[in-house]
Amino acid sequence: MYAKMKSKHSSVFNMASPIYIFSGFLDSGKTSLILDTLSDEGFMESDSRTLILSFEEGEEEYDREFLKEHNAFLVQMDDIEELTVEKALELDTLYHPTQVFVEYNGSQPLNNDVFLGIRDFWPVVQILSTVDATTFSLYVNNMRSMLFEQLRYSDCVIVNRCTEDTDAIMIRGNIKAMNRAARIFYEGEHGQPANLKGGVLPFDINAEVIDIKDDDYGLWYMDAIEDPSKYNEKTIILRGQFDQKLKGYESSFIMGRKAMVCCDKDTSSCSITVTGITLDGLEKDQWLEVKGILRTVPVEEGGETLVLYAKEARYYNGPEDPYVYFN
Repeated sequence: MYAKMKSKHSSVFNMASPIYIFSGFLDSGKTSLILDTLSDEGFMESDSRTLILSFEEGEEEYDREFLKEHNAFLVQMDDIEELTVEKALELDTLYHPTQVFVEYNGSQPLNNDVFLGIRDFWPVVQILSTVDATTFSLYVNNMRSMLFEQLRYSDCVIVNRCTEDTDAIMIRGNIKAMNRAARIFYEGEHGQPANLKGGVLPFDINAEVIDIKDDDYGLWYMDAIEDPSKYNEKTIILRGQFDQKLKGYESSFIMGRKAMVCCDKDTSSCSITVTGITLDGLEKDQWLEVKGILRTVPVEEGGETLVLYAKEARYYNGPEDPYVYFN
C-alpha cells in the first residue's frame, strides 16, 4: 500500500472509529482500493471490523464471501444526506466498527461538513482519491471544476492504470495546482508501482544555467516546492509577473505566475521571493525575466523554501496566455 493510509492505532480517538473517505469518479478504482486495503495485513488487524458505506455502484463489485472473510460489512446508501447523526449512531450500534470506509459518490462535491456532526465518534482521519490515468486529461480539459471538487481535500491521490507512456508530469502538475499538500502515487494496470519512462522534467536540472521557458514554469515550480533542496545553489532564469515588494526590503519582491485551479476566477499563485536587485517603476503584473542563484531558506512553519538571489533582471514581454499549465 506504499504507506498510503495512516495507521488507525491512535490514542487520540480512544473508542472512536475513524473514517477513511475514498473519493474519485465512477470506475476510477475506489472499490479496488478498498478491497486492496482490506487485504493489507500491514494496515488491518486480525480483530478489525470494517463498515463500508458505499454511495455508488461501479463495475467492480464486493464479493460477500470476501467481506465475510475480512470481517467487513457493506451498507449501500443512495445519498450522502442520508448519513445523519441518527443513522450513523444506528450503524455504529449495529456493527461496532473499528474503522469506517466511505466510498463517496464521484458525481457529488466532497463536502467535509457532512461529517461534522458525527466526528466525535466517527472522526475523518484521511481522504484518499483515485484517478484513472487513461481518462485524466479528458477530465482536466472538459470537467476541471468537477475534478477539483474530487481532489481539493485529498490527503493522498492514487493515479492508477498507468502505462510507460503516462504523462506523470502533466498529471502531477494539475493535481498539485488543485491541492499542493496531496501525496501522489502512481500504479500500473494491476496495482503495482508504475514504471514511467516519461517521468523526466522538460529541462536539464544539471545545466550550467537552467533556463525555464514560459510553458515549463508550472512544472518547474511544482517540482521545486516538492523538493527545494535539489535546486539549492543552482543558477536559473525565471520569467514571471511582479506581485509586490516586501515591506522593509527595498531590493526584495515577489514574482510568479498564476495557475488555473478550476476556472479563470479561481487561481493559485506560483510565486517566489526575489532579492538582491532593485527595479524602479514596477507595476502589478508587470513581466520580468530574472537570472540568479536559487538558495534554500528555512520557513517558520518548518521545512525550506527557495529564494532567488538575482544577478540580472529585465522587463519582459510575457506570453500571450498568462496562466500556468502543466503539460
